Amino acid sequence: MASSSRDLPAVELAVTLDWRDTAAVLRVAGEIDLLSAPEFEEVVDTVLADEPRTLVVDLRAVTFFCSAGLQVLAAAHRRLPERALRVVSDSAVTSGPLKTTGLDTWIGIHATVDEALSQ
Repeated sequence: MASSSRDLPAVELAVTLDWRDTAAVLRVAGEIDLLSAPEFEEVVDTVLADEPRTLVVDLRAVTFFCSAGLQVLAAAHRRLPERALRVVSDSAVTSGPLKTTGLDTWIGIHATVDEALSQ
């Protein structure tokens, strides 16, 4: 499987993009709050402009996740084919809001990037 990686411009968040064939793996670290959500949205939009078949958003290094972050993921979900957006989460900080809002019924939550890519 071919893989390439690059850092994306971010101020509030640490973000890395890794391509695995036609899948984009976006690793995000930091807090996704009202101040950083527009930056998160810009990064996701930049990735989606490259038309990945699958987008995996790794949120394991995110320490705070608010509704503005959920809105970014919901918008990305609407732009991708069904089940093409997958989230990697190993904590209630990020998976809890997805489950509470019911977004987990449309966006798969996985424990690892490899698990998300194998779906």
